[in-house]
Amino acid sequence: MTSSKIARKIKDTAAIQWIRSHQVVFIRILESWCLSRALLLIIAWFSPYFAGNPIYQKYIDQGYFLSPKWWIDIWCRWDSKWYLSIVQYGYTIPQDISSQYSNIAFFPLYPYLIKIFTFWLPDSLQTESFFLLTGLMISNICFILALFGLYELGKTLFGEESAKKAILLYLCIPAGFYFSAFYTESLFLFLIVFSLVFAEKNEWRAAGFFSMFAALTRPHGILILIPLGWIYLSKKNWKFRSIRSDICWLLLAPMGILVFFFGLYRLTGNFFVFFEAQGSWGRSIGVSFFSSYFEPLFNRFNRIAVIDTLMITLSFILSIVLLIKIPQKAYGIYALCATLILILTGNLFSMTRYTAAIFPIFLFAGHFLSNQKVFTAICGIFIILQILFFSGWINYYWIA
Repeated sequence: MTSSKIARKIKDTAAIQWIRSHQVVFIRILESWCLSRALLLIIAWFSPYFAGNPIYQKYIDQGYFLSPKWWIDIWCRWDSKWYLSIVQYGYTIPQDISSQYSNIAFFPLYPYLIKIFTFWLPDSLQTESFFLLTGLMISNICFILALFGLYELGKTLFGEESAKKAILLYLCIPAGFYFSAFYTESLFLFLIVFSLVFAEKNEWRAAGFFSMFAALTRPHGILILIPLGWIYLSKKNWKFRSIRSDICWLLLAPMGILVFFFGLYRLTGNFFVFFEAQGSWGRSIGVSFFSSYFEPLFNRFNRIAVIDTLMITLSFILSIVLLIKIPQKAYGIYALCATLILILTGNLFSMTRYTAAIFPIFLFAGHFLSNQKVFTAICGIFIILQILFFSGWINYYWIA
């Protein structure tokens, strides 16, 4: 095949055609991403002027958490070290899984992608900093792609202006910086958004593969089957006789989970060891309702718990309103199920981060906030919170 034919084939791909027909939106999304990340870099630059968390003085004295390269390390905190440990050493078994922290509580796709992109490189590049840099590149690319997908879904559900507002909200929300961190947020958002983008286009094979990868990225990724199944049946007018073999592609998501659990079984001899490992992180059903949900709110040193509680409450309310208001119930059902699963995990810590991936509520918020002054005010409040959160993150305070 000649180079000219290859060039023509590239020009004819759906992605290139989309970019050519949405040049203004494409450029604005890239510009907005660049400006928001530049702002975060400025915040990181000035963050050392504020007191660090004395509990983690060893990292303050060392000058970094995982990488001596400042521009890499500022995006790496807390759970980043567990994903990095999977990249470097694979899954490891602690002496007591139920009471000791371990990387078994983390799903495999993100660290394994980093392995795929780095295992063939020379030993000189098999360093922590390079692994982290690779992960950060994956996170940022996936976030940008997720914004394009959100624009498409938002335009389909609520119109172009609402879609643009939803994208702006995603750049402003308090947990927005996590989409550029060494975390799974952006990869997960990208996968669930595009699984539904393909479902809306009746491309069930692609939707199935994206749902499988989403289920291998985060524990509640399997919930994507609910809106996918709903969309599939609604496109068949709920006539079960119209179901065809293409529905089998949706079985890829549970198959992916089974493969992961089987791998853990071979390692530990316990098929459900993941749930046991989750218990050591305080994520289990049946804990004290007061101590898990309300007691942290009365601790004056834990202001983040108030924001976490507020965000999960807003997510719950908006998901119900979304379910009632819009004709396509798949998105409201998914938002409500995802919110309820988060509430049932045992505590409300980190909900500011977890709710950021429940994208239907942000698409709906972009539509619901029709008053420009109110929308601008909310974006302003969110930006201030994100600045404070990121500064705290840099200085080793627990944020989300």
